[in-house]
Amino acid sequence: MARRSASSDPNPAIRAEPQAIGTAGARDPLAREVRLLGSLLGQVIAEQAGPDLLALVERVRRATIGLRDHAEGHGDSEQALRDALSADLDDLPVEQAEALGRAFSLYFQLVNLAEEREEVRAARRAARRSGRPDGSFGEAVERLATQGRTRSEVEDLVARLAIEPVLTAHPTEARRRTVLVALRRCQRLLAELAAPGLGPADDDDLRRRLREEITLLWRAAHVRATRPTPLDEVRAALTFFDETLYVATPRLYRALDDALARPDEATAERAASDAGRSGTRPPRVPAFLRWGSWIGADRDGNPNVTAEVTAQVPRIQADHVLRGHEAVAARLTATLAVHVPRERLGGPLAARLARDEEVLPETMRDLARRFPDEPYRRRFGAIAERLRRTRAFLTEQPAPLAGRYGSPGDLVTELDEIQAALVADGLPRVAWGSLQDFRWQVETFGFHLASLEVRQHAEVHAAALEALSADPPDLGREVAPGVSAAEVLATFRAVASIQRRFGEVACQRYVISFARSPRDAAAVLELASRADDEAIPAMATGGLAPATPVLDVVPLFESADALTDAAGVLRGLLGDAAYRAHLRARGDRQEVMLGYSDSGKESGFLAASWMLYRAAEALAGVARDEGIGLTLFHGRGGAIGRGGGPTHRAIQAQPPGSIAGRFKLTEQGEVIAAHYANPAVAGRHLDQVASAVLLASTPEHDRAVAAAAEAGRAVMDELAAEARRAYRALVWEAEDFPAFFRAATPLAELSALPIGSRPASRGAPSQDRAPGIEGLRAIPWVFAWSQSRIGLPGWYGLGSALDAFRRGHGEAGVERLAGLYRSWPFLATVLDNAELVLAKVDLEVGRLYASLAGPPGAPLWAAIEAEHRRTVELLGRVTGRRRLLDGAPSLQRAIHLRSPYIDALSELQVRLLARLRALPPDDPARGRLQRLVQLTVSGVAAGLQNTG
Repeated sequence: MARRSASSDPNPAIRAEPQAIGTAGARDPLAREVRLLGSLLGQVIAEQAGPDLLALVERVRRATIGLRDHAEGHGDSEQALRDALSADLDDLPVEQAEALGRAFSLYFQLVNLAEEREEVRAARRAARRSGRPDGSFGEAVERLATQGRTRSEVEDLVARLAIEPVLTAHPTEARRRTVLVALRRCQRLLAELAAPGLGPADDDDLRRRLREEITLLWRAAHVRATRPTPLDEVRAALTFFDETLYVATPRLYRALDDALARPDEATAERAASDAGRSGTRPPRVPAFLRWGSWIGADRDGNPNVTAEVTAQVPRIQADHVLRGHEAVAARLTATLAVHVPRERLGGPLAARLARDEEVLPETMRDLARRFPDEPYRRRFGAIAERLRRTRAFLTEQPAPLAGRYGSPGDLVTELDEIQAALVADGLPRVAWGSLQDFRWQVETFGFHLASLEVRQHAEVHAAALEALSADPPDLGREVAPGVSAAEVLATFRAVASIQRRFGEVACQRYVISFARSPRDAAAVLELASRADDEAIPAMATGGLAPATPVLDVVPLFESADALTDAAGVLRGLLGDAAYRAHLRARGDRQEVMLGYSDSGKESGFLAASWMLYRAAEALAGVARDEGIGLTLFHGRGGAIGRGGGPTHRAIQAQPPGSIAGRFKLTEQGEVIAAHYANPAVAGRHLDQVASAVLLASTPEHDRAVAAAAEAGRAVMDELAAEARRAYRALVWEAEDFPAFFRAATPLAELSALPIGSRPASRGAPSQDRAPGIEGLRAIPWVFAWSQSRIGLPGWYGLGSALDAFRRGHGEAGVERLAGLYRSWPFLATVLDNAELVLAKVDLEVGRLYASLAGPPGAPLWAAIEAEHRRTVELLGRVTGRRRLLDGAPSLQRAIHLRSPYIDALSELQVRLLARLRALPPDDPARGRLQRLVQLTVSGVAAGLQNTG
């Protein structure tokens, strides 16, 4: 990574002087807001911790910038800078170390807000320039038009869209919910400060409130004292629904519907009348989004998720979504003040009002008194009351049962009737405007908000069946750590209970982790049927009444062997008469999940990427041969080493025929906040996903991708094999590697970080040659390498693969790779993702962490440095870029400016780790030092903008 000089440093110090938002960087709103936030933070630090701490922050900041300058060959000598940094950081009292870590951590949190706002501004600027930002749905529609698609053909493609983001509680969000909510308040204040025409008094007041919020953030505990429970995780995720998803979803549909008003329709007549525009006609975009959730239902390796917990989740979700629906109905009651004389009232609207009077007599009497000649207000008043009663019933609260809705479909029918009446009354703008937004919300979220998905390990199912066969009365013994056979059966009974109350859609999918054979799916269906056995008392399974749930079984393939044989497993499953009958009853649609995290940990990111591609390709072929509909569920993590990276590019890089209008993916940990904390960012993200799915579902795309894949298949086979060999030689075969990994990263400290309800490892550590690696989950594996600024899971093995290909094929081979990079979206995406990881790697900082492993780790560190050199050099030759991220200058600049500040936290963290590890196990100081390390972990994660 290139260094920069301190003299060109555009990032402000964390200063105590007030800085007017309009006086610096008038043409650069990002720099202006960063300067303001840094200045306000400086004032808060001086107020709360004193000027000496502020001076310490500034000295450390300048020293880390100087060290980066030295790497470019100018500035003070490295030794002088190191001595100055050591004088400040070595033996720093714990209180000061904590305050220093807090200062830089909070700085990143605030800067991230400003950069998030800049992302929104940049998208808006692009829209103003071209009308259709790059990667947007509007651009996709225009591209399809240039390919000769008619409007009706495009609308047919849109009608096939089915996109399902699934929220998970994977523990990669290092921030507390309290901090996230406070940061949202800061963001709103920043937006108000940037409003044009703001008067001096309002400006002063907004600054005062922003300074107050920063003061509260300074004093807040940024690291949780205890681990959240699964239900805490559910409630944390629902803050994103309340703040963003409920309002962002109809805005997305509206923007897409507007994009379907094609340019060739924009005649002068239409421009004058606004005909054809969204909101003046029936929508052309269906409610194609469906939200899913694993939170409170993912029990793979998490014994804290019980049947009782899972049964509670839909009640919490229903309470949130129905409150949202009720609020919209109440707002429409207040706004639809359309006067309709009684003699003109008739048709379905009059009939529905008459039924309202029968079932809601008291409510309707009050509404008739208030709105005697305003039937739409009476109608929505009745809808609000019916929603209130529905919420009470679903959440088991006392309320009258009469008048509640039986299903969301009943409400949609009523909205359809109201829309028809409004159109007949000459009010199509109302029918297809705010009322259509409400209809989209109901069609998307129903009364359940998100479909809950259960996940459990295949081995747990097998062990539970064995226990049932051996001794059905004795179901209390464990079949996995913390899990009994009774609990396994109780899960199925809980699903059946949820379906009875909330409908099948509320909880119907069952994901089988580490599926390897058709028997794994058969085991789930057998356990579901055994849960209905009256011979097994309900008391043995949590008191839940027996019942057989209706399930869609979703095998999850994540190991190398499973991914290689995924198509064979699916073919075998479809060849089983009993399962095929089950699938026929489910509409002949099969869902299969592909696991990015564990496959990457096992084989390295390059080999795993190719295995996932080939598995998706083969599965799509089986589905086509067998005449079934297939949905591939992509279990992508946030970090590149776990399948992360830009979602819209990943979609267009999928094999031909594997999308076909349907796309499902996990949104994990910190990615949820990154994508869905801001309504504008959420809209942009979902817009790009919809655009990519639309384009990836066309024959033209499939033909182009198929041709590129055919040209590159042999090349990728060769690259993947060599990358896997190099990766496993280091990670799985080097005898000293597990000890080196534990010493050179804060693995133990972040594994103890209470950021999720799930343990860091599955069960007890294995007794193979790599203890702590085999059983370790992929999240702490990637998280730990990210903290040490090495990022190994996202690039290691690539350099060896490229080098071997060059040696085997000469310079013509490198040219061939460069050609494939330009023509094949899959290879371009894989290499660009690796480049992004490498741009965040800093081996000078990584060397400090490696030194914690002592002399035994020196050969391993030498191998890592050599692989890094190979990778950066050869990747640049393939991509044609002289420096990392030359093709993405704004991202390159953001990483470049952040690095010295992250360095400060890394320098502090390394020293704290050394101090912590030198203490005896029973030393009373260990607890506080560990919490301080965890604070720096949170800060580095905020600075890098990723964890695991």
